[in-house]
Amino acid sequence: MIEIIPNWHPLFVHFTIALIPLSTFCFISGYLLREKKIGKELLIVARWSLWFGGLAAVATVATGFYAYYTVLHDLPSHVAMTTHRNWAIATFILILCTCALSVSMFFNRVA
Repeated sequence: MIEIIPNWHPLFVHFTIALIPLSTFCFISGYLLREKKIGKELLIVARWSLWFGGLAAVATVATGFYAYYTVLHDLPSHVAMTTHRNWAIATFILILCTCALSVSMFFNRVA
């Protein structure tokens, strides 16, 4: 790992935080405007944002676990980090399930 940035987790978490809500916004907008061309384009953007957000979530969780086990912290910080980790795992599972559903729906529609 590069020594200038010993903890990469804060870098990756911003991609996940940006892409997943963007995907949600585009899915809702695309669904409401589905009869228009922009609605169909928003649904394409929503799918790609969700898929890239899922990939970013994998990197976020991986670097988060690395940070959890390598960053020095005291007992109160450990409690906060453990709570953060547990909520992150639940959120990650939800994101992965949503991505899997989106991929399966996409390929069922294409086939």
